[in-house]
Amino acid sequence: MLIDPKLAPFLNTEATQGIIRIFNMQSDKSLLLKTTNMIKDIKTIRFQLDLNMYSNKKLQSDYAKIGLEVFALDPYKILENNSDKSLDDLLEESEKELLENNIEFF
Repeated sequence: MLIDPKLAPFLNTEATQGIIRIFNMQSDKSLLLKTTNMIKDIKTIRFQLDLNMYSNKKLQSDYAKIGLEVFALDPYKILENNSDKSLDDLLEESEKELLENNIEFF
């Protein structure tokens, strides 16, 4: 069985650091978040959204109105262990990349 290379970092026992993207596919709006434990944080965010408890009120409102089906909650970028970048650098780079593609933010 072959493993998708994008999933390989999640198969180790160490927490994966990087950037999570919450993306509204209907409005093309995004929210980028730094994380030191990608799997745990994705589960936590999804749980909070489902319970109408997420801290970003605009995103929460859209999620409550439209529903899960039009949202993607995924790893956006992974911070490599040997990288000289910080999570802040990776977030800044990711935000610039989305802005260049005319993606709005929550």
